[in-house]
Amino acid sequence: MIRRQPGQAPTISGAVAHGGLVYTAGLVAPSVLTGSPGPMEAQVAEVLDLLRSVLAESGTEAARVLRVEAYLTDPADLPVWDAGFAAVWPTDPPSRTTVCLTLAAPGARIEIQAVAALPA
Repeated sequence: MIRRQPGQAPTISGAVAHGGLVYTAGLVAPSVLTGSPGPMEAQVAEVLDLLRSVLAESGTEAARVLRVEAYLTDPADLPVWDAGFAAVWPTDPPSRTTVCLTLAAPGARIEIQAVAALPA
């Protein structure tokens, strides 16, 4: 199963399910792909909503996420990302890595990817 995000490059799958797991590609806030990216708080909310949507369409949910990788463009945005992450996973959070670097999508301040288990 491959799921693509509207506006996403056709060479990137949105999510791939295999072997009982769902692997998402790098996801950015939809407003980034329409050319009107908002502030970091809005991008975090949008990208987490998108992640939940991709997971639901793939047959799973945020509670079944095993690992999240986040890429930020500015280390100063880490508290905003931490707050968004904690809102989705207040207890028993998945393993996580956060890296700061330059992103390919113009205007993107955060990109995430995740691995989630499918229900048995």
